[in-house]
Amino acid sequence: MKPRMHLNDDLTELYDRILRIGSLVEDALRKSVVALSTDDEELAREVVIGDLEIDRLRNDLEDFATKVIALEQPVATDLRELITSTKIAGELERIGDHARHIARLVNKLPQPVMNIALPTIERMSVIGIGMVHDSLTAFVEEDELKAREVAKQDDKMDEEHRALYRQLVDLMRDHPEWIAHGVDLLFLNRFLERLGDHVTNMCECVIFGKSGEHVELNK
Repeated sequence: MKPRMHLNDDLTELYDRILRIGSLVEDALRKSVVALSTDDEELAREVVIGDLEIDRLRNDLEDFATKVIALEQPVATDLRELITSTKIAGELERIGDHARHIARLVNKLPQPVMNIALPTIERMSVIGIGMVHDSLTAFVEEDELKAREVAKQDDKMDEEHRALYRQLVDLMRDHPEWIAHGVDLLFLNRFLERLGDHVTNMCECVIFGKSGEHVELNK
């Protein structure tokens, strides 16, 4: 087999690995919010345990990419694709961490507090999961325009984040007995807001992988 064919096969394998990690991360986000809204501790445990698999797959991908660089000595576009893949895997792994953090709050918050925060949390999770999915599509299709459009969705995440922040501050002011729970939700709100930032970073990686251009989206 010619060297170029070897490299093409390796890049295809790399894309498959990225999509596998992305699928697990999307699933973890869905499960963590469902577990939070239903007080499902078993589902929350699945998320926490599943995060170990996401970490393992991310490490395996980085090892694989390093091996390809060493053995195939790719240049130009191919090298950018390899670097981009490892960066995107890192962002996905961090999003998986956020899903784990959300799952660990299951059954730790009083229902009245959750009733205030849950609608916004669910909206943010829907936006965030959609952003993860669409950014991976942009990566596979090498679609710079789509990557830019996906990153714009982070503005919606920021709006929801600010609205929930204000709600939680009001909650803690009016109910000092719930301050500790309010702080937990402030962290959760931050986790979801950071999800949008990680996807924006992924979109910047897509653009770099395609064009070699370093961009800062949503600044």
